[in-house]
Amino acid sequence: MKQSDELVSRACAGDDAALADLICSVWPDAYRIAWSIVRNRSVAEDAAQEACARAWRGLKSLRRRERFAVWFYRIVVNEARRAQTTMRRDESVEAVAVHDETSPDDRIAVRAAIETLEPRLRLPIVLRYYYGLRGAEIAQVLGAPAVTVRWWLMLAHRRLRVALDDSASPSQHTAPQDGRFKDESIAAG
Repeated sequence: MKQSDELVSRACAGDDAALADLICSVWPDAYRIAWSIVRNRSVAEDAAQEACARAWRGLKSLRRRERFAVWFYRIVVNEARRAQTTMRRDESVEAVAVHDETSPDDRIAVRAAIETLEPRLRLPIVLRYYYGLRGAEIAQVLGAPAVTVRWWLMLAHRRLRVALDDSASPSQHTAPQDGRFKDESIAAG
């Protein structure tokens, strides 16, 4: 999320145009974070909209305007978690949103590997690598101790490494110790 401090300051001062620009600039991030938690398009949209509304209502109470992103992400996470607890438990797999399948193969593999993580490990990874937050900022967003967030990130990295190693194609694996492949078509390819 890349809003200028000036835009946040103008919005806090009551500039309606700046507020509209600010909300438009945070909407995509709000949706993606909410979706990473609830895994449902309509529920993620509702949670993101509610987060934007809460941010709009509470913007004047923001003391450290340079910390807008962390403050906002915390609101989004809380709204998505709230929506998740009320979401129907029997929702079918087909209703889960899958987006942006036009990425290169390795991005798809990484996303698929991230999807296999349990939510407590997936969300810190999403906040770290998709939104560029540091460990302390992730801790603030999630309301968890920084040491816990570091632990979650370490576990997530290990599990992702295993998942990505397991999903690599045969041509991406290293050659056997004797340097020969059992299937010569793999070696030729």
